[in-house]
Amino acid sequence: MPKIHGIEAAGLTKAEANQIATAVERDFDLLRAFCRRVDRLEQSGFSKRFETDVPNVIAKMNEPSFQREEGLRFSIVARVESWVEDFSQDEIDAFVLSYRVFTQDNDRLSIRNLSKIFAKDWMYPNARECFDDARAQLNGHLDRASTITFPEGRISVRALVDTIIYGGLAHSNEEKSKIFDSWEHSGIMGFIWAEFMAYAREVVDTLKYMRGLILDLVAAIDEHGLTVSVAEGE
Repeated sequence: MPKIHGIEAAGLTKAEANQIATAVERDFDLLRAFCRRVDRLEQSGFSKRFETDVPNVIAKMNEPSFQREEGLRFSIVARVESWVEDFSQDEIDAFVLSYRVFTQDNDRLSIRNLSKIFAKDWMYPNARECFDDARAQLNGHLDRASTITFPEGRISVRALVDTIIYGGLAHSNEEKSKIFDSWEHSGIMGFIWAEFMAYAREVVDTLKYMRGLILDLVAAIDEHGLTVSVAEGE
């Protein structure tokens, strides 16, 4: 358990200090479990392959017809087919299993549950700030408009990711399943997967950053301990 300093100055009994140390150690157990889960994700086929590589989208125009317009202009009408080169559904499925652990609020290892630990009084302020910044940056990516343009306009990355996961892979949302099916028959699925993979790469990078932050935090507290202080007004 971490060493607790400033017990007498804070007016705490030894038993109360032990309670604090025990509670912090429970938090450490969850943080270490989070790091182990990130280790597993880092060793996955998806993480290894796209750590440096960029998904290569191949597009093909089938049955093209050329329509002459005014002057020297012309337009092409064709059925588009697109795909990601060397696409692996197994790699995507394995990534999504881990992704749901980190993003579903009812999972003990979710980022939201980790944020509750980083919000606690014993947390180093700079560690809390770094964690909150990383979380905000990831949410910011989700809220950005995707590069995919539909007749109704561009959708957010969050909407695209949710449709793929809960409509195409988990099939837990009927409406999203219908949307995903329409995407699969549209010919633009290669571009949609590329957008998803770009976000997934950022997820992996963010989780690895959080893991490093946690490991540094735990090491610092193991070495130096925690100092308790009297709250203002007491």
